[in-house]
Amino acid sequence: MLSPAGSPEALRRAIHAGADAVYLGGRSFGARAFAANFSYDELEQAIGYAHTYGVRVYVTVNTLIYQNETQAFFEHVDKVCALGADALIMQDAGMLARVRQRWPDMQIHASTQMHNHNDAALEYVRGLGAVRAVLAREMSIEQIKRLESPIEKEVFVHGALCIASSGQCLLSALTQGRSGNRGSCAQSCRMRYRLLDGRGMQIPVKGRYLLSPKDIAVLEDVNALLDAGVSGFKIEGRMKSPEYVGLVTRVYAALLEDIRSGREPKVPAEALEDLRKLFNRGLTKGHLLGDKGDALMSIKRPNHAGVPLGKVISAGKDGIRIKLAAPLRQGDGVKFEASDDGFFCNRIVKEGLLVSGAQPGDLVTLEGRADTRAGDTVVKTSDTELAERLARCPERKVPVTGKLEVRVGHPIRLTVADEEGHHAEAAGERAEAGITRPATEAELRESVSKLGGTPYEFKALKVETDHHAFVAKSVLNALRRDAVQMLTEQRTRTRTIMPAEYRPPQFMPDKLPQTPVLHVLVRNAAQLQAVAELVNGDIYTEDPALFEQRRGTCPGLRLKTDRLEEQPEPMSDRRLLVTDHGGLHVYPGENDVVLDYTAAALNADALITYFASGARRIALSPEPSTGQTDEIMQAFKLIYGQLPPVEALVYARHELMAVKHCLISHALGAQGCARCTKERFSLQDDAGRIYPILTTKRCENRLFEGHAAQRDVRELLDIGVRHFRVELFDEDVKESRKIVNGYQRLLSDSN
Repeated sequence: MLSPAGSPEALRRAIHAGADAVYLGGRSFGARAFAANFSYDELEQAIGYAHTYGVRVYVTVNTLIYQNETQAFFEHVDKVCALGADALIMQDAGMLARVRQRWPDMQIHASTQMHNHNDAALEYVRGLGAVRAVLAREMSIEQIKRLESPIEKEVFVHGALCIASSGQCLLSALTQGRSGNRGSCAQSCRMRYRLLDGRGMQIPVKGRYLLSPKDIAVLEDVNALLDAGVSGFKIEGRMKSPEYVGLVTRVYAALLEDIRSGREPKVPAEALEDLRKLFNRGLTKGHLLGDKGDALMSIKRPNHAGVPLGKVISAGKDGIRIKLAAPLRQGDGVKFEASDDGFFCNRIVKEGLLVSGAQPGDLVTLEGRADTRAGDTVVKTSDTELAERLARCPERKVPVTGKLEVRVGHPIRLTVADEEGHHAEAAGERAEAGITRPATEAELRESVSKLGGTPYEFKALKVETDHHAFVAKSVLNALRRDAVQMLTEQRTRTRTIMPAEYRPPQFMPDKLPQTPVLHVLVRNAAQLQAVAELVNGDIYTEDPALFEQRRGTCPGLRLKTDRLEEQPEPMSDRRLLVTDHGGLHVYPGENDVVLDYTAAALNADALITYFASGARRIALSPEPSTGQTDEIMQAFKLIYGQLPPVEALVYARHELMAVKHCLISHALGAQGCARCTKERFSLQDDAGRIYPILTTKRCENRLFEGHAAQRDVRELLDIGVRHFRVELFDEDVKESRKIVNGYQRLLSDSN
């Protein structure tokens, strides 16, 4: 079981609650930029503390890395490895390949942000050197069962869910300037949206938070995940409180202990209530167990749902009168559901008297201001009694065995050993014969067995004595202290990992064309017909039927693969636009492969890794600026003597989010199903931005930008880009020709 540690206190709570491993981040390059995180000194202390208790530490370096950050990134990883981390959690394919080469003995886990959603993706990251993959959160347990890759598999079992496909969301980056791939997601999925019809009119729906899922809570179903081949259970929550981390860890540790002991895993009712009190957006089994619609989403509110507390009787200047359905204490947090407004209960009045608490059935007046009225339901969002109880977390102890040897004329020896094979021996002065009364075996055992204040407890202590010696308690205390210190030093000793020299992969990149080339993505046969004679590069289509129908008469046609396909379709002798790294595992050997921007290459090492895997050309992510793109290309040129064959999107409504969920049918109810085949729908946020929704054959949604984003072609030409792309969306024949002709002229004039 892997628990989050966003702070040193959260780390301590996770360890003492029963975590087998913790994951945490340094002050940079982690996907939780707004967590407290750890300085190098704190990281060293955290690793030592965790290892004392036999808990592994996985350090997150799971963001995409820009070219100008690579040197600092490698220096950071060097320090993390030297401090004794047990594994690195990584997202950037280029950095993963480089770290594997530099630190061949360091374990690497492929982050869920790498979109590990099928065997092809798992085998690709395994080929790069990862030993474990955190599976995409939108995978079902049935899909996991069908996986054949031998890589270790880890899944999220509790905490916040992203509604977008793992690692594939650009919504925050391209609308808020805060990249989820860079650790600073603006939580766009927790914001309010309107559902609009094809005329741009708002459709009444039952909630405004149309992209906000509930929190996953697998709980008793962990047994089914074990049966499916999952070996790692991960709790989300590096931004959560230490109390949350400790409680959730304890609940899942108990479930796994039930399974190990042959019992049916069961969460006690009081523990489930505590989970709901501490934090929940509503609990779901998620895609793992097939929850859909209301069972998956929390569209009425995006924050802590709390637990039922009572109902408002009246609200006025004298306070808010509530009929309680649950206990309430001074200091508890309350929220009024109609307005989502609330406060902490500093003053509770019952029958005209100020009280510290009240019970179910009581009528109380709360002195506080909130937007509410009679009939409103009230929930409790924080519980002082629970917080006090969770603060009394019992300390974890490491079981050890010991042997004390006390014989007159021989050095007194204490040996302490743990279950991992560590062995510490402390020797003292020679034992002297007792003048009045020698120490009994029971007295010696009692003095030595007092391990309170240390991480250890004796599960067995053997005392060997000749029954003639006397030993002062201070001598035994010193022996015990020395043995414990030596054992701790052995348990926390940093393993030596030797770095290796970097050797770039050997391959020959395609030469750049002499004149600029324009490639175009079309979405239907009419657009293809409109631009087929205008384009001097490739034409991409997502429609397999259209591709097969026209590839013979349109030699520039390329099929764009489905990045959410459970398993890539077998193909040979095809021209492909591959949309994820899994496609690089199966397609390059028998097909002509271009890699799309959804694989995310933000540095030269990522380009190198993908080119070495068989990509002929790579589309650039829309996240880097032109200046950052220039840095990537120049770094590549330093190694291979030429600029890389990359492709820049210069006109596109970027796909911001791919969702394994139908927003439309959920918002409209059963009568809304299949309306997407006849009508157009979109979302609108409170800033007025429009996001068109397209639906796939699997009833999945794709969210797009409302207007085409355009880049300056001249700036890109100046830095050496020679491949350009226009992505059409819903343009008609006339508009499609106009757009493509315009860019062709622009490129021709600049030549």
